[in-house]
Amino acid sequence: MSRQINRELIEKFLAGKCSAEEEQLVNLFLKDPASEKLLEDILSANAGKDWIVFENDKSVHPRQQELKKSMQERIGPVNTARRRNLLHLRNAAIWIGLILTAMGIYTISYLSNKKRTQVAFVESNNPNGQRSKIILSDSSVVYLGAGSRLKYPENFSGDTRDIYLYGEAFFEVTKEKHKPFTVHTGDVQTKVLGTSFKIEAFKNKPLLVEVATGKVKVDQVGTDFSRSLAVLTPGQKVLFDHGEIKRETVDPEEVQDLKEARLTFNNASLNDIAEVLQRWYNVKITFKQHTISAEKMTLTLDARVPIDKILNVLAAAGHFSYEMKNGEIVIR
Repeated sequence: MSRQINRELIEKFLAGKCSAEEEQLVNLFLKDPASEKLLEDILSANAGKDWIVFENDKSVHPRQQELKKSMQERIGPVNTARRRNLLHLRNAAIWIGLILTAMGIYTISYLSNKKRTQVAFVESNNPNGQRSKIILSDSSVVYLGAGSRLKYPENFSGDTRDIYLYGEAFFEVTKEKHKPFTVHTGDVQTKVLGTSFKIEAFKNKPLLVEVATGKVKVDQVGTDFSRSLAVLTPGQKVLFDHGEIKRETVDPEEVQDLKEARLTFNNASLNDIAEVLQRWYNVKITFKQHTISAEKMTLTLDARVPIDKILNVLAAAGHFSYEMKNGEIVIR
């Protein structure tokens, strides 16, 4: 009898698709202990399947009842665990999806912010004898002096306008109420909203800030400290030298000398005047006599004229002679 039963017929029986003759054959087979192994193999291989034969307890063979009970004891927990695992996997998939989505949003936001914060800077260098006019992206104008350097962004972004200066420059700053304009010169910051002013920040020289219009705030800023040096209004200037602060008055018109290519000296030594001329004209000036270099002068020079005309004015005022040879000027 058992040899007439195969897996296909058992599965057909469990699915409720057998004919009356086939059902009788299977029921006889189920009484045979030899049927246990084949039936268990079929149920194990189809653990997730619902068999119609088990849906109506009253109409099935007692052996089928035993099989149902056996299957529920043996297969049921497996299905429950499987459902639990599937639920866990589904929840894990949801969380992974949320995490990946969040990471994607963060990455896009980070790269976008990084792109915005990576500002392209421009650097303008003037050698001795050269001056330049620079118009910034906010329409502010910088008159950069000779022997000076300015570093500034191609476009101002964010809520500040920061530039970096070595040397001298005169600024005409476009007013933007909520976007301060800050000039960095070493550890000193000069901050304005909209004004015109001049800064001199040369190595081994006092830092000088002069105001023509508006208001300027000058601070010294370190890694762990900050202190106010001055708040300047038109006609005021501050000198900061080795920690010492000196405030003075100045003619607002003189503050614009750099813009107008004027050189104004008030009780300045001829040595100091020569230092400025060397930078503006890219020449070398030496003195044969110390007494001449220490002589003081007050005058205004037009820096648009050739150097020999400047020297003629100085020689007449200082009662000295000079000689020009191979780009070098010797004052006797």
